[in-house]
Amino acid sequence: MKIEQLVQVIEIAKTRSITLAAKNLYMSQSNLSTSIRELEKEMKQNIFVRSNNGTQLTPFGEAFLIQARSVVKQFEYIKGMSSNQDKWSIKFNVSSYYFLFAVYIFLDLFQNNRNQNMAFELRECSRSGIIQSVADKESELGILSIPTLQKSKWLEFINRKELEYHKIIEEPAHILIGENSPLNQAFDGSVHWEELKYLPMIDFLEPEEGFSGMKDQYLDVLEPDTIIHVSDRDSLIRFLNTTGCYHIATKNIKAYREFLFHESIKAIPIIDCPFSLEIGWIKEKNSYLSEAGKQFLIKTQELLVLENPPILQ
Repeated sequence: MKIEQLVQVIEIAKTRSITLAAKNLYMSQSNLSTSIRELEKEMKQNIFVRSNNGTQLTPFGEAFLIQARSVVKQFEYIKGMSSNQDKWSIKFNVSSYYFLFAVYIFLDLFQNNRNQNMAFELRECSRSGIIQSVADKESELGILSIPTLQKSKWLEFINRKELEYHKIIEEPAHILIGENSPLNQAFDGSVHWEELKYLPMIDFLEPEEGFSGMKDQYLDVLEPDTIIHVSDRDSLIRFLNTTGCYHIATKNIKAYREFLFHESIKAIPIIDCPFSLEIGWIKEKNSYLSEAGKQFLIKTQELLVLENPPILQ
């Protein structure tokens, strides 16, 4: 088995096409097909199968892909160690759901370490994007929210990626609305679940197949007349401010006592909501957090729960 073959498997899985993968890898289709056949012969298992939808992974292939991505990322990391070691004294990458408080924590971490050479990266992305980023070693840890109705499904997905999940806190669901929302005019401190029916809704895009906006859990119940999906917080806030849309989210009251929330956006608790939102963090199984990672996580836990955080490894 060669590292090149792992790269080939990753590219075929990404494109779902031998032809396109060969083009992207600058090799002939016949050579790529031969390389994959040799790998499958060595593994004594089929990694791919052809179907009407293109080249698909077998169940073995799906498990193989997870490990291949991990090995390739580790290989790339090792190759870059010599060039990065002297340049950066601190390296830290974190992926976060669209939490405004995470931005403030990341900024605080930067300010506390600004006298050192740093390579910091904060990614804001979907839940599946966070999980994949940590699984691919692009991020050391991930901070995300999970709807309790879908928790078992998300934990299964996390475990399948060889990651571990740790709960921080469970929060009641809120809606976020802007000044033009009809709910803003009749606001009395809360909103009932039934009042959300038939109103336009905006949600973050969830690219992972099977996790599209918790559709099975509440879209069928709410029956919004319009559903808008966006991939960034700025677009969400713009739509909330200029339309009557609402967004379901969590708002940790403790966090925003210290940090500013969006001035023009109201967070209203939902009465009789059939689910809550759990905030937690993930990392690779059997891995250890860097000192910067520990600092970030301790600050997150202190901010959200105001308790002494556990000892982290």
